[in-house]
Amino acid sequence: MWETKIVEIREKVKENIKGLSYEELNEKPSQEEWSIAQIVLHLAGAETRFLTLAIDSAERGGGKSDSDVDLSVFDDPSQKMIAPIEPPTDPQTKEDLMKSLDESRSLTTRFLEKYTKEGLNHQSMHHHRFGEMPIWQVLELLGKHEQRHLVQMEDVKKRIR
Repeated sequence: MWETKIVEIREKVKENIKGLSYEELNEKPSQEEWSIAQIVLHLAGAETRFLTLAIDSAERGGGKSDSDVDLSVFDDPSQKMIAPIEPPTDPQTKEDLMKSLDESRSLTTRFLEKYTKEGLNHQSMHHHRFGEMPIWQVLELLGKHEQRHLVQMEDVKKRIR
């Protein structure tokens, strides 16, 4: 299920930035908030971290886990979360942002080409916030994370225009 949802969500992210100018991509709604460019870099960086963890765990054989972790925290945009790594603040071009998204997605593609849910049955990876979680659940984590930030991007667009 999440194998197809992550593709749809990523397409929405890309569509969201296509019509934006350089200035709109890099404008922050306030000093404390991220620009759309920073959100995109955060998404690419998070995908790289999530999938690197998943691939490394799968290659090592991972731990054992029979139950999914609760990822509902991503469903409530009003619940603030602190990112473990802040995205760069230097201005970005649309082309560079698209390249970052494509590069991070190559890890997800590699993961999906090499592994199946059944093949990773009961194997886990360690996530800094959620602890031990089934490796295959990384796709749900990725999808819910991007969906949450897609809502954030829409909000930023409204506020900077």
